[in-house]
Amino acid sequence: MKTSRNARAGFTLIELLVVIAIIAILAGLLIPVLARAKDKARATVCQSNLRQLSMAAMMYDGDHGTYPIGWPLAEWLTAPTPPIWYRQLQPYVGKSQKVAGQGIFVCPGSLQRKDQKSGAALVAGGFWGYLAYAQNAFINNGSKTTGTRQVVDPVETVLYGDTDGWDACLYPDGANGANVCYRHSGGSEKSTETDRGVVSGGRRTKFRANLAFADGHVELRRAAPRRLFTLERD
Repeated sequence: MKTSRNARAGFTLIELLVVIAIIAILAGLLIPVLARAKDKARATVCQSNLRQLSMAAMMYDGDHGTYPIGWPLAEWLTAPTPPIWYRQLQPYVGKSQKVAGQGIFVCPGSLQRKDQKSGAALVAGGFWGYLAYAQNAFINNGSKTTGTRQVVDPVETVLYGDTDGWDACLYPDGANGANVCYRHSGGSEKSTETDRGVVSGGRRTKFRANLAFADGHVELRRAAPRRLFTLERD
């Protein structure tokens, strides 16, 4: 009797294989769910970042009568601190204008090659390591004359949006240099039309990009057509 009980105390090979198979099935079901939850959390933080940036741009406009400069003219770049939107907004988020990007200027879902040669480590930060958003290229790209008064349709006019961090200005889908990055909802850094080679992987079917609008709201969108960039009502 004692020998018989000891023989039945452990798992048989078949029972062990069944348990392993069940664990594998459960892992296969849970891992995609956890990945989607993580992606959604990053997208939510990204929306918060963009909302803060759009509010900072409104405060900047209230003080200066224009939005920040999207990209400076060549002569402006020689200044000790070149006037560019991700520097000009720093005082409105509690930092010095000498700081380039970082903090809320970085989407937590963005990627940057930490080692350009090996590509071994990827961290949040965009291509340059400090920026993952860009300002609408129709707003103060080489000028400093556009403010809220020029935006006729604030609900349908983009201020800031997801990019891979290469450009300071944001360009619509289909345009020369189109660079809206659809990294959320299963997308990647290669989802942008202008691929900078930040990370491998092609377009996917459910990608989304966060866009902040001139009225202060943020949307997770599939596309960024030109009509969302122009200041007039269309």
